[in-house]
Amino acid sequence: MIKLDNKEFRKIVHLIKSQDELSVFSVIYGEKSGEIYVNNIDNPTAVLIKTSECNLIAGSPNDEVFNSEVSSELDFWDQLTPDSSDWIDEIPAIHKNHFVRKYKRRHYVLSIDEFVECNSTLRGGYVLEKVDISLLRQNIFENSERVLKWAEDWGDDEKFKKYGTGYLIRNDKTIVSWSLTDCSFDKTVAIGIHTDERYRKNGFGKITASATVKDCFAMGYEKIDWLCVDSNKGSRAIAEKLGFNLSNYYYSFSSYAPIENLKDLSEAEWHEWGEYLEEASKTEECLIWESLYAYIKSNDVEKTINVMVNMNHKRIVIDYLRFKDYIIKLQTYGVCSNFTKKAWIDFLNDNIH
Repeated sequence: MIKLDNKEFRKIVHLIKSQDELSVFSVIYGEKSGEIYVNNIDNPTAVLIKTSECNLIAGSPNDEVFNSEVSSELDFWDQLTPDSSDWIDEIPAIHKNHFVRKYKRRHYVLSIDEFVECNSTLRGGYVLEKVDISLLRQNIFENSERVLKWAEDWGDDEKFKKYGTGYLIRNDKTIVSWSLTDCSFDKTVAIGIHTDERYRKNGFGKITASATVKDCFAMGYEKIDWLCVDSNKGSRAIAEKLGFNLSNYYYSFSSYAPIENLKDLSEAEWHEWGEYLEEASKTEECLIWESLYAYIKSNDVEKTINVMVNMNHKRIVIDYLRFKDYIIKLQTYGVCSNFTKKAWIDFLNDNIH
């Protein structure tokens, strides 16, 4: 596996079949930083592209040497996206975590003629502001670091100022919602949104996303991409209200439950993930932690206790006080209702010293 110099990135363009991950083209054409690895520097037929948004594998899956070296460039927890269906069956074999699972994503697209601007008015105490990197670096607002990291994924401030934009809603010293551009290429830009869990279902995400979309079109972009996990109903709803049209579905692979919000999965779906990861942990022990978290979110007290007991038998240290606080926090979001039962309280009391 050979790491390409930036000036050689364009030699692999012909290998890319999908048009879903805009960050791939942003890296290839130098608008955003990233890394590209190939199987042959003169005549590449397989490529791994690493961006701040994704890891994409493309080309032919038939080079066994290249495939065997892919895991050396990926972390155990990294997602990996196949550029074509040719790679679907190969990914679990070549990933560092052989238990990565396929999940569905959505690709939405918006043109200026289809844009439905949000004209909602913010209630008193909330203000809409354009993202200012220098102000974020002063770290005077809660969530400043989270918004700043998003902007810094462009690689440097000048790239963000030239190609990117974003808006946030602030309530006094707390940034409650933000929408920023992820990457761009040619006349297309991709955006994303996030709202602090404490401030959701107030329409803030739609307002910030609308402001960012409007600014993108003002900058001369002709098309805007919106990518999300298929299970993210909130993200899908905002995109569709703003006029985004579903272009297509595509797949990626994840080492853990692929969610963007806590309630993206039902209790039954969380439980299925818990079972899958518990079985996988017999081979990859570190996955027992993800299994535990999945069972907690599935609201299954009995399985949570059983997994913790098994972890104790394996001498895996558990911070019970931290888990107690974690579950109390989850309960404020309307989940983990069963963790008020006597069985869980007694188990905690027996293990907290």
